[in-house]
Amino acid sequence: MNHDILILLGIGIICFLLIQSIHSVPNSFYIFSLSINNNYPFSKIISHHEIIQEIRAENGIETGNNKVKTLEDSTSKDFTIGLWTPTNTSFVLQHLKGEEQEKAIDSLLNKGYREYYYVMNNFEDPRYLKMTENLLETANKTNLKVIIILLPPSEGGPDTSYNWKGWIKYFNSLEKKYPSSFEGFTIDDFNWISTRDYTKFKNNVDFMEYSKLSEILKDKSKEVKFYPTVYFEGRKTGIVVKKYDNYIDGLVVATGCYYNVSTLERQLHIFSEIFKKPIRYVVYPTITYNYSKLDYSPPTDRLIMATLSIASNSSNGLIIWRDLDNPVIQEHMESRHDKQYLSQIYNAKEKQIRDEKIGRTTEFAGIKNAHNTCNSWSKKYNEAYNEWVRLPSEIQHNDWEKKILY
Repeated sequence: MNHDILILLGIGIICFLLIQSIHSVPNSFYIFSLSINNNYPFSKIISHHEIIQEIRAENGIETGNNKVKTLEDSTSKDFTIGLWTPTNTSFVLQHLKGEEQEKAIDSLLNKGYREYYYVMNNFEDPRYLKMTENLLETANKTNLKVIIILLPPSEGGPDTSYNWKGWIKYFNSLEKKYPSSFEGFTIDDFNWISTRDYTKFKNNVDFMEYSKLSEILKDKSKEVKFYPTVYFEGRKTGIVVKKYDNYIDGLVVATGCYYNVSTLERQLHIFSEIFKKPIRYVVYPTITYNYSKLDYSPPTDRLIMATLSIASNSSNGLIIWRDLDNPVIQEHMESRHDKQYLSQIYNAKEKQIRDEKIGRTTEFAGIKNAHNTCNSWSKKYNEAYNEWVRLPSEIQHNDWEKKILY
């Protein structure tokens, strides 16, 4: 009897010690339980949200005022990555046909892209109609969403249609016919200036007002999404908020100052507060025409990594502008859920911002005063942001908005 009691007591002590060891090292137990779940590696199972939260904690990142968008908002299941018509012709979907088009769509989906943006000039041109119908029909069998880009007067040519009533009617019909693949449309450079001397309107938004776009948008089906492309540095952005907010389902947001990311997080937070709409941010992995005229070098790898880090954390989606073959973009698409990689691009962001603040980035080397305009905009956003975060959350005082919108 005494022998049995001793055995039971010994078993009890051993069980108690095992339980205490498990509670004292919970992470090791958790990793073990994940590693035997379907044989998936740990880094592939934990969510993007969990990864970034841990990185933020390790690096002491603070959100400050509780009005600032939290990480949880920007890493939700709705986070999407789109592609703005690529330079690689193997993936210019609208120009491909049949099996070649199907394979290209499958490849983009496997890479992680979920949206595809391309320009359509005229809904009455048989060439565009056939091209669009073929693409939507093929994509309708997949999870790829197609967004059509309309060009403003500052970008369009003689064959570009501005018959808004006709466009809306056409888009409504596409949504009914291809509900799975047709997402909606964007109008490029919506609040940007026109650099063409022969256009009547200096600002694109002035033309939108003149052509009564806001009135015609009332006829848009709710299932047809409108994502105007707006710039942080755009003109008359206040009109966009006032006249078009009811018809906007989200924003495609770009910057003319993409060589400077030190204010990007604040800019995204401010636009999210002003519009209160989902934001997809345009990432430029290659040089644009305007910067090439100023003899800039292409964006450095570190600059692209910093942009990806900030935008992934402070927006609802990314749109890769054209260069999907860029090695930095390829690595991001492959590793964007990996903890070590996310820590790497976070560190790149910290170094990029540090060097921008002391004026040592190689992007600006040898270009005297070329970035003065962007520095001026950064100052405006810093001032507006500082005013905003100092306000108690219950006070809705919009003087800070005026610095940006008017």
